[in-house]
Amino acid sequence: MPDATAEKPAEAKKEAADEARMTFGEHLEELRSRLFKSLAVLLVTIVVAMVFHKELAQAVAAPHFDAMSRLRIPTGEQKFIAGSYGAYIMQMMKVTFIVSLFVTSPWIGYQLWAFVSAGLYKDEKKYVTRFAPASFLLFVVGCAFGYFVLIPYCLFGLASTQPADVVSATYTFSDYLSLVMMLTIILGGVFQMPLVMVFFARIGLVQPSTYNKWRRAAILGNVIFAAVVTPADILTMIIVAIPMLLLYEIGVVASYIVVRPAKKAP
Repeated sequence: MPDATAEKPAEAKKEAADEARMTFGEHLEELRSRLFKSLAVLLVTIVVAMVFHKELAQAVAAPHFDAMSRLRIPTGEQKFIAGSYGAYIMQMMKVTFIVSLFVTSPWIGYQLWAFVSAGLYKDEKKYVTRFAPASFLLFVVGCAFGYFVLIPYCLFGLASTQPADVVSATYTFSDYLSLVMMLTIILGGVFQMPLVMVFFARIGLVQPSTYNKWRRAAILGNVIFAAVVTPADILTMIIVAIPMLLLYEIGVVASYIVVRPAKKAP
């Protein structure tokens, strides 16, 4: 005959779990609350960025002025061409949104994590808490490398190929922003390479030794990728290709470091 006293703790635990489990309506309410908090902070940041749009425009255009100064272009001739009356406003709205989204991404990521983490297993939470901050840090480093190193040399290399007696060194603000944003985001994504390699090695999808076997193919692929994503300038391609090759080697070393302790644990 089963012991009734032994069943009571199990029933009590089950009742407590049922009470702690959120209903579908409560999940929707939680999602609405998280989205509202994220959008509120994002909108406030956009408004602040729009107030300081002149300072933001100066910061975004700094690599251009640096390249023009190296080419010894007179200061009065370094300004951009608007192209139309509303072009500057439209482009700065795009810039303020991207910058605001970048600045508030840690807060938005936290709100997303707070909502999703309730449905994740312990191991899944461990991966997210380890890889998410590293991913954001690598993205910031990649964007900084693009802004301070790649873009100035890229602009200088492209402008220096143009004959001054045929082509005037005047550029539209919209084309410049498109180039800068594209290169910055690409560099931020490229710097995720070691993290992706470590993640694949950690879950057993790719062995670290396989990365060594793929080294020649990786070198060729990285060079081709650098040639495709950068403008038609050999200097810019080299500036992008060298960090990619170094990042691949960092990913190989980090994969060995991460996988070895996992093998010794049993």
